Amino acid sequence: MTPYWFSKKLPASRHGIENAIRLAFWAHGFGDTYFTCVNPEPPIRCTGIWKTVNPFTVEWVPSDYFVLTLQEPNKDILEAFERVLGHHALAAYRNDGGKVVVEWRAKNPEGRLRELEQSGAKELERLS
Repeated sequence: MTPYWFSKKLPASRHGIENAIRLAFWAHGFGDTYFTCVNPEPPIRCTGIWKTVNPFTVEWVPSDYFVLTLQEPNKDILEAFERVLGHHALAAYRNDGGKVVVEWRAKNPEGRLRELEQSGAKELERLS
């Protein structure tokens, strides 16, 4: 089941967005995950921390895409996001800064995968 904060346009309120995403993670048993909204307008962007030591960022446009960026691959974080989002991620790759980027797509996932393949994304791996 897709969480409402991903499937609906939320009011542009940093506090409301932080609260919605944090409560979704806590409800799924990930109470040591925190979010700070840095842009409440689509694409919505938040920074986060997993288990007080693993920083990450997320960006999404409701009902379109969700992107998680990490310093290094982390299976536990990936599985947590997949559980909360209710879907397996489409693909993972490294960006130009060497960070790991994981993408979920609600619209045209195959088209996005082709874009990534044609762009020469480093270490591209299809996940679903």
